[in-house]
Amino acid sequence: MDSGGTPLFSVTPGVCVEDALEHASCLMSCINQLTLSAATDDNTGHATWCAHYMGEMVKAIIDDVAAGLFRARDHA
Repeated sequence: MDSGGTPLFSVTPGVCVEDALEHASCLMSCINQLTLSAATDDNTGHATWCAHYMGEMVKAIIDDVAAGLFRARDHA
């Protein structure tokens, strides 16, 4: 689905890098638990889709943090 270039998930300006990365780490922990559950369970559909969408959230957070760090470096 095209959102017209507007990111669905992003880091809000003013949120410190450490907090954003801690949130990404917590989401990755949930993803790891879901994928382990999916690998050992016969009913993997729900866990797999949950992990997929949470993975997209983590990627968005990390991409946003990286972009902010590069902007800060370029303006220094």
